[in-house]
Amino acid sequence: MRRLPLFRPVSAGLSLLAVLLAFGVAPATAQMQPPQDTTQVTFDEAVRTALDQNTNIKRAQAQARQSNVQVRSEWMDFAPNLSIDSDVTRRVGRNFSQVTGDFTTQSTDFFNLSGRSSITLFNGFENISSLRGAREQAGADQTNLKRTRREVVFDVMDRFIALVESREIVRVRREQVAAQRQRLRQIEQFVEAGSRPESDLFTAEADLADAEQQLLQGKREREVTQTRLIQTLQLNPREAYDFRVPDLEGATLDSSRQELPALIDEAFRKRLDLRVAEAERRAAEQGVRSARSAYYPTLSLSGSYGTDWSSRGVAGNASDDFANQLDVNRGGGLSLSISIPLFDRLQRSNQVEQAQVQAQDAEYALQDQRQEIALQVRQSYLDYRNAVQQLEAANKRLRAAERARTAAQERYELGSADIVELQNAIRDYVDAASQQVRARYELFFQQKRIDYNVGRLSPSAPLLSAPAEP
Repeated sequence: MRRLPLFRPVSAGLSLLAVLLAFGVAPATAQMQPPQDTTQVTFDEAVRTALDQNTNIKRAQAQARQSNVQVRSEWMDFAPNLSIDSDVTRRVGRNFSQVTGDFTTQSTDFFNLSGRSSITLFNGFENISSLRGAREQAGADQTNLKRTRREVVFDVMDRFIALVESREIVRVRREQVAAQRQRLRQIEQFVEAGSRPESDLFTAEADLADAEQQLLQGKREREVTQTRLIQTLQLNPREAYDFRVPDLEGATLDSSRQELPALIDEAFRKRLDLRVAEAERRAAEQGVRSARSAYYPTLSLSGSYGTDWSSRGVAGNASDDFANQLDVNRGGGLSLSISIPLFDRLQRSNQVEQAQVQAQDAEYALQDQRQEIALQVRQSYLDYRNAVQQLEAANKRLRAAERARTAAQERYELGSADIVELQNAIRDYVDAASQQVRARYELFFQQKRIDYNVGRLSPSAPLLSAPAEP
């Protein structure tokens, strides 16, 4: 299997700093110590911060909790309900008195205490279908939470790689400024000695100013990239941060990779968004079964038991005490009821049809998701192959530009080349060095994009080549 050396040095002035972040260890001598008031952030810390603070993850967590609550609610539909009712009533009105033989106006107090319970024995399997649908939806939301976490990790990785790339560009341009200053001093000596015209000195000064301007532009791009990373991590913009870059010089990338059909098949097995779509389709199918349950009769069992008290007493004996009346009047009963739907103004048919439409939409969404995943894997595979070729071409161009610059410098010092030829050689070398840096990081990013699109990327080891957790 062919291995592409991503960190192979092309020249002494272009030592390739940390691009691959897979091992998560920072070099001891690669970076200067930041100021005391600067917060150091490693890649692992950046990932943990994003997983803790990202609002998309928090929303996915809330949705998963809501789905779990719905599952518990569906489970409770299998249990009986239980209630205790009590009321105190005073009735005022005219009543016939056996003692006086006439109507009298009097008030009567009543107290009632009862307990009721009922359970559904059969409702057309609606409770079973609803429970299965809720469990499928809860599983989909849990899987979506994992998927959101991986998306956040990939976004952090993208920002981190962009930051490292911008730092490399700044390093290349800083080295170019130093080289231009050294060249300016040499040309000043040549002009003072009379071996070169004064116009070469002006050209060298302009080249130095251009190199300094390019350095400032590179620093600005680096700060913009770091600001975007701070935004992604939702850190405090008021503080200063030093994002620590691990050192993996000499690491290699596999340039052969798997074939495209195998990558697509692996993505169909591992992609979490595909699992979400499959679970949502199954939940929609259960929704159809739940809607069809309205065509079946409903059978339920209920029971009640209670007692009461009246100020009139039992059989008109007002002297009966409270406890005696509650004991004498207690009683209850059981009832078995069945409800057979005959005609409900086509409400059942409409509900079934709506559920079928939702199930069909879920099936279409699943098909679209499979197609989108296959296209994403295909595009990332082609982008990776192109990135391999781009890096090889960039390495060749940089080696050729370095030799051309060295040759132009020697000819200029010997007087056989003018300043324009040297200037063109230097600019071509700087452009080749910058393109080579971008090609290196683009290759690394495209490999990680394959891992992400296939479903290998895991929040616990986001930059390793190991497969993602199932």
